[in-house]
Amino acid sequence: MAAEVSAGARRSTCPQPYLEGVLRAAFDAWLGEAVARHSRALELREIRKGVQALSALYVERRPGVDLAARAIEGRGKRAAIATCYAPLHFLTVHHLLAAGGPTPFGAVRRVLDLGCGTGAAGAAAAATLAATGAAPPAVLALDRSGFALGEARRTYAAFGLAARTLRGVLPATAPRAGAGDLVVLGWAVNELDPLARAGLLAGLRRVLAAGAQLLLLEPLAGPASPWWREWADALAPLGVEEPRHKLRVVLPEWIARLDRAAGLDHRVLGARVLAGPLRGRPGALDPPP
Repeated sequence: MAAEVSAGARRSTCPQPYLEGVLRAAFDAWLGEAVARHSRALELREIRKGVQALSALYVERRPGVDLAARAIEGRGKRAAIATCYAPLHFLTVHHLLAAGGPTPFGAVRRVLDLGCGTGAAGAAAAATLAATGAAPPAVLALDRSGFALGEARRTYAAFGLAARTLRGVLPATAPRAGAGDLVVLGWAVNELDPLARAGLLAGLRRVLAAGAQLLLLEPLAGPASPWWREWADALAPLGVEEPRHKLRVVLPEWIARLDRAAGLDHRVLGARVLAGPLRGRPGALDPPP
């Protein structure tokens, strides 16, 4: 009996493929294009330094630092975002939604990818929902960075998504949302200052009351989001939940190579999540026990 339990435990912790089928083909082509494009001007060691610099930037979180601006300073950091962190964010969102079955959010007409960065989170949400057989949602993306919006347009096109991008800041230029809209905030709220964050929370409460839904992801590390408990408590009455999300995967070879070079380990995908209201049972995005 002990041997059987041990074998079962080993099976449950086996890493999953990062993607399969048509979605994997599109993902590999997207990542391959980004690696080729950024590698024309940079060697691996320069991209590796960019990965390490970004990791240090978000861990240290110096007070008063404009994280969003610092994250795209220099070609090394930009390459690291496009070829390492964006793909990891795509995979994290995909596996979270895939764990919820066919329709965790019901019928989504439009994905609002706010603070979209490279578009990875919004594209993953739209592509994963479309993979259930539903019509692909249109994407409306907002970011303050021209570099980010350029990468986002490539991302949406790589997954065959109809998308429109806007340049602006949160919360002032956030588009209106209502029934049929899924608001995606992927690793973006932690970059806002307290005043902007408070305004965004108030705006989210209004659009959720109007029938929109929310998918918000942030790093697992608590210090990255000291505002988390306030947000979770404020959004819970509107049907927003905190699903658990942590999954071990076999990484794409390029990201595994960067990890080895940088001394990092991204084989476990995870995020703190606020999501809802979910269609169907409560806890629809929680992993099985």
